[in-house]
Amino acid sequence: MIYRFILVHCLLSAFVFVQAQKAKLLTGPMIGSTTTHSSKIWIAYEGKANNIVALYDSFRREVKFPNGLDYIKNKKNQIAMTLDFTELRPATKYSILIKLGDKVVQDKLSVRTLSEDSIKDFSFLIGSCFMILPDALGKNYFPGRHKRILRPMIEADVDFNLWLGDNCYYILGQWKSYERMFKRQLNMRIKNKLYATYLSSRPNYAIWDDHDFGPNDCDKSFPLRDTSLKIFTHFWANEQWGFDTMPGTYSSFNQYDSEFFLTDDRYNRSERSDGTDGAILGKDQFAWLKSSLAKSKATFKFIVTGSQVLNRKTEKECWMNEFPEHTNELLNFIKENHITGVIFLTGDRHLTHLIKDEQNSFYPLYDFTCSPVLSFVSEEHEIEMNNPQVVPGTLVQKQHNYGKISISGLQGNRVCTLFDYDEYGALLWKYEINEKELR
Repeated sequence: MIYRFILVHCLLSAFVFVQAQKAKLLTGPMIGSTTTHSSKIWIAYEGKANNIVALYDSFRREVKFPNGLDYIKNKKNQIAMTLDFTELRPATKYSILIKLGDKVVQDKLSVRTLSEDSIKDFSFLIGSCFMILPDALGKNYFPGRHKRILRPMIEADVDFNLWLGDNCYYILGQWKSYERMFKRQLNMRIKNKLYATYLSSRPNYAIWDDHDFGPNDCDKSFPLRDTSLKIFTHFWANEQWGFDTMPGTYSSFNQYDSEFFLTDDRYNRSERSDGTDGAILGKDQFAWLKSSLAKSKATFKFIVTGSQVLNRKTEKECWMNEFPEHTNELLNFIKENHITGVIFLTGDRHLTHLIKDEQNSFYPLYDFTCSPVLSFVSEEHEIEMNNPQVVPGTLVQKQHNYGKISISGLQGNRVCTLFDYDEYGALLWKYEINEKELR
């Protein structure tokens, strides 16, 4: 152990990317997008120093340094930084090493790259609505006793975390300035150790919804949408954030034979359906989504978005409720182009259920809404209890919960299994979808 520490310390001393006085690690690391040959690592620190983040392969005694970095900071010189590591080895465990000045402050966490298998069993956690109020407002409630839900989530044997929006709530006008947004995002991780531990447990992929974009139910009219975009994309570490000509938080990534389409339902969202193409995603993102779906060869194609999509009965925010013509355009596109394997993953509602819709496609379409992890729970909604679209036994109201999705089986007979758990990690329900059903 002493030999390893000395070896690591000497190797780290050879690489410097920030200079001057003593620095302090505030929070992190958070593991971001990870592939067969790359990984993103996020940290936050303050002050100036000779500091470094590196990945260490203990089997080969090989250190990997970042190929690039991106960061933002606030007036207090607190820095949120994402580091890019490339040319990594597949299926390899790397220790995450953080050195500030002449002191190694982290060498106990690790990240594992994906294998080169084209098909492999894997699983991931999902959830939305992570409201943790500042201590002065909610010490006895949030994080309070319900924060325990993060313990079984941290201990789960899964490959990555998929955040479905409202990952951090801006409250009491915190959406009104860059500095206040930065402070809220940072304090969520500094002051809530289980939240930070969950971020460091495995790779994270994130979309946003209204509460980590701006005020409640906000849309493209939000005047600080570009400021909010800058904050969000520097506190999360997806592989990509939109395109230069089409800004937003959307992108896609692959996990073996599944593909995930992370959509941005806020940056270009109209107030309601206004007759323009793709009014919830914006014309360009809507075109990107359709084109990407048509090109995808994945067995399962997960469309991930903050608002519900297929619920025809709700009066709450939902694609089908607010933008029916554009939702039907997407569903008809799926049908006309014979795009197989589509499943929607959504959040926002402070309740959980599985919607099954058979009206617009050549196979049943599912919308797995999972919420809330830590926010206020919903009361019982009679309209949801009597909704014929809801798969029997999957409606969860009045309690905190999180979801898990497992992809398993042989090629041609892959199975997507959906799970939902309560705040103690006890199974609430389970539902299997065979790939053959989605053809």
